[in-house]
Amino acid sequence: MTLTLAVETSSRTYGVALLDDDAVLAQAEADRSDPGFVDVGVLASSVIADGGRTVADLDRLAVDVGPGNLASVRAGIAYVNAVAFARGIPVVGLDALALLAGPGDGEGARPTLALRLAGGTSVYAALTRADGTVATRHGDLGVVVKDLVPTPDAVTSAGTDGPSVPEEGGERPVRPDQATPLRVAGARRPQALALLAELGVDAVDAGTDAPRIGDLVDALRRGDHEPAVVSAAPLTESSVRFRGDAWAAAREALLAGGVALLPTDTVYGLAVHPRRRDAIDALFALKARPRTRELPIMVATPDELPSLGVQVPDTARRLLGAFSPGPITVALGIDDTAPAWLAGRDEVGVRVPSDPDLRALLSDVGALLVTSANAHGEPTAQATGPILAQLAGRPDAVVDGGTRSGVPSTVVNCHLDTPRIEREGAIPVAEIERVLGASAATGGKTDG
Repeated sequence: MTLTLAVETSSRTYGVALLDDDAVLAQAEADRSDPGFVDVGVLASSVIADGGRTVADLDRLAVDVGPGNLASVRAGIAYVNAVAFARGIPVVGLDALALLAGPGDGEGARPTLALRLAGGTSVYAALTRADGTVATRHGDLGVVVKDLVPTPDAVTSAGTDGPSVPEEGGERPVRPDQATPLRVAGARRPQALALLAELGVDAVDAGTDAPRIGDLVDALRRGDHEPAVVSAAPLTESSVRFRGDAWAAAREALLAGGVALLPTDTVYGLAVHPRRRDAIDALFALKARPRTRELPIMVATPDELPSLGVQVPDTARRLLGAFSPGPITVALGIDDTAPAWLAGRDEVGVRVPSDPDLRALLSDVGALLVTSANAHGEPTAQATGPILAQLAGRPDAVVDGGTRSGVPSTVVNCHLDTPRIEREGAIPVAEIERVLGASAATGGKTDG
């Protein structure tokens, strides 16, 4: 049995529900413009009490996340994160745009254009087509609508081969305006409907400004949520999902349990999501590397480390303050609050890269296990072509960032009474000693 507290704060009406597996024990909503409304924490406390439980009973938290309307969404995220950190329980995020699109009708997806405000005339948009595929964009409303729905046929499928009906001499495509109309949900619907009419697209107003708590409950029952994390923040900040480029494809591959070849600020790396055990096995197989050593992690910011149960002593704080984001890897100890994927390890190598695209990805999906992109025992090449020729197979996603420097990060073990420089890399030993003093010992371990 899993006791879940679900929080929805992306509309004017805040909502909270307490679920025991799929059964709703208690649920309530409140208009945040009501003078008597205090905050989402008070609303959540009343729901938990109405369900006959306490906050200490919670097994999981859930919150709607994603782009747009973050001024209100952050209220729910802040509350959920505070409880998650205090109780040591996981958080699942539910994509706000997917909630607006809603589930299929049993015969397939309901074609829906979901919109969220992004400031000025810009929006975040997700088009769910009749074949179930989804396309996302971010930008000016007019540009986004014309890009996602250049013709009425674009509502039907991602390709040119949509449904067809027989006619004399062969078959002809079914036009979307002869099938289910495109639903438009979320922000700026009247303007979007006018633009779609100009494009000849049959569209209707879904009448929905934002998800409600019932939408979250339904999605939780279907299992339509992101992998569990220790904080909802990485699911909301600097998302790469709307870019429509190789980084967006890498995000999808990582969350689906794939291996991604990514450029870092030093060398190329092979990355996997830490909660995808099959992906970790696939990574070692690509490198033809024996599993004699654990993989280091990359995070978007050192602020994430305490929530991962990673101990950050003063020496590490000084190094991270001086050289992060940047080419330094610090080995740190792990306490008993670590998530299951770190449990059982004495220490973990941690790095905060300076590459802005990679940091955006890390902010979006959370910490990743990343190791150098080379076959075991071989030097790390500086470009994707030679790397792919080395590996025993092809990664599920490849981001070509051009030629990298080829100089790896400097590794310092701070899980020792006296920090030890285990590999000199992009940061010279002299610079490390300048920060820590000349007492730092020099070793010789490297990561292949």
